Amino acid sequence: PGKQIYNGLTKKLYTIDRTLQAVEMTEVAGRGDRSGKDDLKVKTIDGSDVYVDIKVQYKIDINRADEVLAISGPGESYKQKWIRDYIRSITRNHLGELTTEEFYDASKRNEKLQAARLEVNERMQVSGLIIDDISIPRRPHFYQEYEDMIKAKKEADQAVQAEQSKAQAAKQKQQTMTIQETNIKNVAVEQFEGQMKQKVIAAVADAGRVKLGADAYYEQETVRAGARLYEMTKLAEASLARKTAEADGIKAMKNALEGEGGRNMVRLEYARKLREIEITGKPYMVQSNIERLELSKGAAASTAK
Repeated sequence: PGKQIYNGLTKKLYTIDRTLQAVEMTEVAGRGDRSGKDDLKVKTIDGSDVYVDIKVQYKIDINRADEVLAISGPGESYKQKWIRDYIRSITRNHLGELTTEEFYDASKRNEKLQAARLEVNERMQVSGLIIDDISIPRRPHFYQEYEDMIKAKKEADQAVQAEQSKAQAAKQKQQTMTIQETNIKNVAVEQFEGQMKQKVIAAVADAGRVKLGADAYYEQETVRAGARLYEMTKLAEASLARKTAEADGIKAMKNALEGEGGRNMVRLEYARKLREIEITGKPYMVQSNIERLELSKGAAASTAK
């Protein structure tokens, strides 16, 4: 819109679609570029036949529109000469590197499709066309017998997955119950440990009280014993002093009595004792006559000695 084109009388004007275009090769009749069945048959690396629909999005390099016209000619002949043939051949080669099992993995299919797109663009550089995307719009399918086998396998896989899910659920339940029981056990252990700590604290407190009582009793008895020791020491010292004084007196008396004065004192004391003695006797005579007994002073003194 708004562009002015000047064309001489001897020139020709061709129009080419510069928008993003699409080619679809499918088994659905009347849907793709061809009226009949047009899907791609791929032989897998393990020998199975797989049928896939291919959808290609492409565009013309606007800087090389003249080359496209010169190489492919006017109209849409470039679709038949380049897009369709190259895409089907190269895509078949890359998808054929997959196994039958890998065809169910969309990520592996996409890897092969991207590799095919890169190779197609590399080979079609001279054509002036750019492949933007290659995709498989519908699920790949096999022969009916193989489809039935695949369906049975999928059902078996689903059954296995269901059993695995049940086993996983049972395992999860077991883990949950184990955690719950472990928590209960931990709580019981912590409670028991708390009770034991309380008992230990109480025992330590009782021991402290008993020790304090024992220490107080020990201090009391120690003070009492010290006082008793002091008292007995003083009594012993007093008794010792008294006995020492008595011994000194006896020793002094002994020393005093050892001389002549001592002997005189003994005589005096002996005389005092004799003075208090009363001597009695009964005369005895063989003869029948009575005689008078007289004692002189000298005889009495001699008798006293």
